[in-house]
Amino acid sequence: MAGGKDNRGTWLVLGQFLCIAVLAVAGSWMLPWWAWALFSAGILLVLWAAVSLGANNLTVLPAPREGNTLSKRGIYARIRHPMYLSILLCGAALAVGAPTAMRWLTLAVLIAVLVVKIRHEEARLTRLHHEYPEVMKGVARLLPGLW
Repeated sequence: MAGGKDNRGTWLVLGQFLCIAVLAVAGSWMLPWWAWALFSAGILLVLWAAVSLGANNLTVLPAPREGNTLSKRGIYARIRHPMYLSILLCGAALAVGAPTAMRWLTLAVLIAVLVVKIRHEEARLTRLHHEYPEVMKGVARLLPGLW
């Protein structure tokens, strides 16, 4: 991993995966059609992001891999963190499509974890690629037009 050991990043990833697991088991999977459409959009988005990012840049940790490059290909031309958006789309599909109090609470925690993870990842990218802030101007972090 570029930039050395990243304990905070590891904890953020563990928190993210714990939230995903809770969302998966904290209620029914009997979703209405529109929730399945939203969930499917999240799956398609993560696949598009993985292809756009390329194997050399792909990592679950919020720290860049050795020899990584900044990507503005594919979905990365519009969104800096499309994989995090895909997680939120799938989580929202479950929380809204088959709601439980635990799913709503977990979705809120997941949003907080991903916002912290985005800030952490962007700080690491900026340290490694000083041009990152300039290159990413005009590219939404998560939601085009909002953030």
